[in-house]
Amino acid sequence: MFSCLYICRVVFRKPDITRTTKNASKMNYYIITGASRGIGEALTRKLIEPGNTIFAASRTLNEDLVELASSLNVPLFYHEVDLSSSKNAELFINEVFSKIQLSQYDRIVLINNAGMLEPVAPVKSIDFALAENHLHLNLLTPMILSSVFLTKTEGIAENKVILNISSGASFIAYSGWSVYCSSKAGLDMLTQVAGLEQSTELHPVKIFALTPGIIETGMQELIRTTDVNLFPERDKFIRLHEEGKLTNPDDIAQIILSTIFNDDIVSGSVVTIEQLKEIILPTSFRCA
Repeated sequence: MFSCLYICRVVFRKPDITRTTKNASKMNYYIITGASRGIGEALTRKLIEPGNTIFAASRTLNEDLVELASSLNVPLFYHEVDLSSSKNAELFINEVFSKIQLSQYDRIVLINNAGMLEPVAPVKSIDFALAENHLHLNLLTPMILSSVFLTKTEGIAENKVILNISSGASFIAYSGWSVYCSSKAGLDMLTQVAGLEQSTELHPVKIFALTPGIIETGMQELIRTTDVNLFPERDKFIRLHEEGKLTNPDDIAQIILSTIFNDDIVSGSVVTIEQLKEIILPTSFRCA
């Protein structure tokens, strides 16, 4: 059914996860792209616990996550897939929904996290083929996944969330990052439009975008090794790393999972990680 770029590893010992009885206990379903490293890996690792069913996607398999899910008998459906292909993206999300049967008691979340930085170059020197792959992965894929998600869940009244991982580059221009800045700005606008449209639905999906700040991920490593002639701001990111000012992905993942269903988050909004911290401050970080 799938090309060589699309392999699904199933980590689950029970016979089936579909449930037809209305009295079944609540299940949390999480769909996460870019799960092999960075924020995606941190989120997936924290979600591997009883009561959750996880559908993870990345170009390469994260064996540690597979082993952890297996050891805890938590259902993890891991798809090795190149989501820069629109066909693969559509196959992936439809395969996810073929595995589950939502009930009124379930909660379901789509986290559009997969992304790429390249090409890094002035506009006059852009590699068009690489830019096309970039825009497919960073913008078109979240659009495809969100579209199918909205259609498949429109009859469910329980909590439904789409989280788009954005960037400060969506509103701050960086020389050499024309493609990345454009794709993230587009993702923010997709979020706002979808939120507006959902506001008139009977059972709306809450959709929001998050700018998570500067995090120690593989993308940051790539930034620090980029030719300064292509990315003049490189040394700024090197200094932030040397000064220990990059955030740990685990910390960001914990904040996301502590707030993702919070009613204070307005659908269609683009929020910062600092705003999410403020949401949990009264209960989690208040001084005695």
